[in-house]
Amino acid sequence: MDIKPKHIFNAVSQEMGLICPEYSTIRSQIIRNINKQFLPNIKSFDDIPIESEYYKTKRNENFMIFKNTDLIIFQSPFQAYLFSNYHKNIFADGTFYAAPKFSYQLFITRTYVGEFNMFYTTSISILKNKKQSTYETLFKEIKKNANKFRSNTLISTINFHCDFEQEHLTNNSSESYNSYLNNIFPNKPLFYKLIYILKEEENLSYNDYQRRT
Repeated sequence: MDIKPKHIFNAVSQEMGLICPEYSTIRSQIIRNINKQFLPNIKSFDDIPIESEYYKTKRNENFMIFKNTDLIIFQSPFQAYLFSNYHKNIFADGTFYAAPKFSYQLFITRTYVGEFNMFYTTSISILKNKKQSTYETLFKEIKKNANKFRSNTLISTINFHCDFEQEHLTNNSSESYNSYLNNIFPNKPLFYKLIYILKEEENLSYNDYQRRT
């Protein structure tokens, strides 16, 4: 999606600052209060909890589907549905800038819904390392979860388009989403703040998809 709430927020803040000189102080206080709502930051991959209130979507559905010592995967039922029903081409890419300090990479998959001419995010994962086994587990678990949402045949073959695979092409959908995340997080994000933003994005996509169907 091309919505950039941070840019809109900054633009509104600039206009408000001209109207109300005290607004900058108020804005800073608002941001501090928002940040205070998050739990203490995670400092290592091993500290990531298996259960958390943050692992629920706004619709009170499971958002975290898998965790081991190298990987944690977030995929809501809505995202799994998209993955399972629009899996002919899945576009995947990784970003380092929006990954928490203790991790190696934030890995994103997206799919294209042709009837709406829209790309939707279908999973977000935080990786501890770049081992091949980590990526293999990631793809296996995402596909296994998505198969729960298929009413007929199971997913067998998926065309993954990844930036690190020479045989495939990187799609602008994943790159634009990476740029979007990098704009939201100019610095390495706190773990719980990252999850919060990802859930907000998931909910926006869900509402957009429901509005179009």
